[in-house]
Amino acid sequence: MKLKSLSIFKTFLLSLVLFNCSGRAEQAEGDFENVAVNEQKRELSEFKVYRGNTHGHTIFTWGHGWHRGSETTFDPNYNVPEGMDAADHTTISMNPADYTNQQGLPANHYERAKANGYDFYVTTDHSQEPTLQPVSIDNTFWQTTLKHARTYDNDPDFVALAGIEFSRNTPDNGGNGHINPINIAEYVNADHRDGTPAWPEANWSIPQFYDWLKTVEPNGEGYVAASFNHPGINQYDDWANLDEDIVDKITMFELHTNYRGFRFKPFIRALNKGWKVSPVGAHDNHGFGPIDGADQPPPTLLLAPELTKVAITRAMSQRRTYVSWIEGTELRYSVNDFIMGSTLDRADTYKFQIEIKTPKSDTGNRIRRIQILRNHPDGEDDVVVVAEAEFDGDMDEVKWSPTIEDPTAKYFLLSVHHGTDITDGEYNNRASTYSGPVWTGK
Repeated sequence: MKLKSLSIFKTFLLSLVLFNCSGRAEQAEGDFENVAVNEQKRELSEFKVYRGNTHGHTIFTWGHGWHRGSETTFDPNYNVPEGMDAADHTTISMNPADYTNQQGLPANHYERAKANGYDFYVTTDHSQEPTLQPVSIDNTFWQTTLKHARTYDNDPDFVALAGIEFSRNTPDNGGNGHINPINIAEYVNADHRDGTPAWPEANWSIPQFYDWLKTVEPNGEGYVAASFNHPGINQYDDWANLDEDIVDKITMFELHTNYRGFRFKPFIRALNKGWKVSPVGAHDNHGFGPIDGADQPPPTLLLAPELTKVAITRAMSQRRTYVSWIEGTELRYSVNDFIMGSTLDRADTYKFQIEIKTPKSDTGNRIRRIQILRNHPDGEDDVVVVAEAEFDGDMDEVKWSPTIEDPTAKYFLLSVHHGTDITDGEYNNRASTYSGPVWTGK
């Protein structure tokens, strides 16, 4: 191993204090905040990697998707449930057994995700769809979405979550952009197609949506978290209208969609504007295809001590997510004994403990380089490398424990190159694994 670093020390021991709390026992009223802080200081070995999708559309996104041939017809290959009329959303069958291919109910998405090895799955239908009008907590299609998610509440092997996609499609009055609030008990709509709202209050700006998101209650147990969806570099009014409360709610950033559409520059711009977001991947699927496709594994990876609704949504809210184009990559790291995604106590010295595993059988995708990135010290809309380590590629598990002296950094994150990220002896511009950041509190 060859090391290049501002300063590198031997591995430091983590805290000896263990926090042995189970997710469901942690549901005591008012105890969420203390438990969350304690969880951030648990040993790396206590965090498991869970795989899932944060952005999927069901038949309730009625207007477009794999089931559609046109606005008024079904795709000719779609096995249409008996009695369903492509021009009338009120004819949608609510029986999961009626759906056999291409598209179906939330229940069908959850069932297929679990069968294909997903640990969690979020349905996020467009809230401007006719199915979700009028907007109401009692809307039949919304209640069906919540009911289908709740059937997995006690499943030890799978977490089902319900959300919506808030789609603001005009740049006027607060900017445009799509956002997924996850694990919500109610929803809102921002439709602005053709300049005519679909219901009297549909003309919600993004700042109005932020105000709503700060107060919305979770759907049962767990936390509310949200993600910026497929963002462009200047969307959301160029990342404006942020305050401490909304930064605590929008905690994730869609870095890729179906392993395409790499959005590193928008991600860094959002971080440099003050948003605290960690990267996720998403299928943004409008049908069953990516769930069933062996070549499109679960795109979001997160760290949690156990597979429960509380633990998974807390991991989302605490920004413990990462993405990798190399299936089976396990990334865990802490800084000053705080796990990835944390905001640290203010310091000038940062002690990293980094552990990354790749599948034993995938010898071509061993770790070859880890870079620690920070915000640009001159305020440019960019990041710089403050430390890096190169590896010879013969180990399926690597550990690196550098110490960095840096009095001005606002955040750090990891960029990881694998064996297939090298072309003609040179590292590709895009790595294959990116971590969630840690923030320094500065």
